[in-house]
Amino acid sequence: MKAKKILVVLALLLSIAYLNLTARASQRIVDFIQHKERLQPQFFQNPTTDESMGTKLIAQVLSQTKPTQTSQTQTQTRSQTQTQTQTQTQTQSQPQSQYLYIGFPAQLSWKYKTNAPLIAQPQTDEATVYVATKTGGIHRVSQENGQAVWKTNVGDGIEEAFILINRALFVGTTGGKIFAISADTGKSFWKKEFDGESFVTRPMADEKNLYFVSQKGSIISINAKTGEPGWRFKIQSPCMTSPWVYNKKVYVGCNDKTLYAIDTQAGFVKWKFSAAAEIQGSAIAGPEGVFFGSEEGMFYRLDPETGVQYWKYKTGAAIRGVPMFYKNERTDRIEDVFTSSFDNFLYSFKVKNGGHTWLSPTLSRVYNRMHFDRALIFLAPFGTVVLGYDPHTGLRVGDFNASARIRSSPMTANDKLFLGLNDGHLICLTRQPPPPPESEATQSQTQTQTQSQTQTQTQTATQTEEEAEGETEPMLESQSQTQTQTQPQSQTQTQTRSS
Repeated sequence: MKAKKILVVLALLLSIAYLNLTARASQRIVDFIQHKERLQPQFFQNPTTDESMGTKLIAQVLSQTKPTQTSQTQTQTRSQTQTQTQTQTQTQSQPQSQYLYIGFPAQLSWKYKTNAPLIAQPQTDEATVYVATKTGGIHRVSQENGQAVWKTNVGDGIEEAFILINRALFVGTTGGKIFAISADTGKSFWKKEFDGESFVTRPMADEKNLYFVSQKGSIISINAKTGEPGWRFKIQSPCMTSPWVYNKKVYVGCNDKTLYAIDTQAGFVKWKFSAAAEIQGSAIAGPEGVFFGSEEGMFYRLDPETGVQYWKYKTGAAIRGVPMFYKNERTDRIEDVFTSSFDNFLYSFKVKNGGHTWLSPTLSRVYNRMHFDRALIFLAPFGTVVLGYDPHTGLRVGDFNASARIRSSPMTANDKLFLGLNDGHLICLTRQPPPPPESEATQSQTQTQTQSQTQTQTQTATQTEEEAEGETEPMLESQSQTQTQTQPQSQTQTQTRSS
């Protein structure tokens, strides 16, 4: 009996000793885990995926340190948000460069001086502009800075008979000469002279030949590559208009009140139309018809194949400019045609029926060509001002005063506007940049205020973080002390029972 009691007591003592050792081991594991948590919390991001006892103890420790981590995350997020706000504010405050299309208000970019009036429309390629002076000088000028690339002189007067085609400049002179000049070097390819002729209007070309109109009444075909003359059609009247080539016919109006449609291959008349007055306004032609004006102010539309009249419209004075087609961007069809009149108005007509679309004043008479670019019509009436018009409404959107009489038709390239002046200057205009949205002082003040707010909010967030850390660490220490105090009590109870 006594032996059984002794065995029971021994078993009880061994059980107590085992539990004591287990409790100590468990306490050491918890202390170790808490220490690792403080040093490397990033290793314990998902503690609840494991259901073991050790993992549950770790989860308890992490649940007590979670407020500190949340505060840190909020602080970092708030700081990042303020930094992004500051960056966006600075970006919005800084002026951004914007590409400017040609238009108005315009400003003078540069001017190039020649020794004689510039009557011919400037010609352009990718990087340079070509001009011809009334005394026969031809200049190639950089579009970027207005510096001369090369210059030459043909030794005879040049008015409007000047055109660039396939890297060659074709020039007609008042003395009846025609030149082909290399656009790259200024050297002459060939030269032809026609006695008794005078070329003062702009020529036209097709795939093979050039067509010049002499003010003496001749229409001349010449091979563009070799300079060999083709045919010559003689009219018993002066011709002051530019030719227009379409569908193997060249259209020319003359002072005998007649518009001629001449076959481009053989040089014979296919049809002719008699107007009520002299024709000194050049014609244009296309599938929609042939359009031109006369000295009594009538504007005509004819069938391009037969010369039959479709409609006509009476303006207030003579028409001597060159009409211009306008294509509807939505339908991709030519629906309107523009013309100027000596009544100092610019007209827009419906191609189909001659309906009057709009009417806009031009300040003075227009003798030369209109030019279209970037949804604007550029027009240089007699005087010193170039004008810009909206083709949809006819409203004048801007103007520029060149301070000298403009002799040439406008020409644009690379969002630059070129004009030849009567004083011998070639001027280059560009779009005047808009004013910045706000002054530099306002930008600096906005950036300073934003930075100050960011610093204040960052300091406040940092203080909050430090306070949160200060409250968390004593809580862990209190827990450790409580667990340490629990350990001696367990040991005392064990000793008492053993005794």
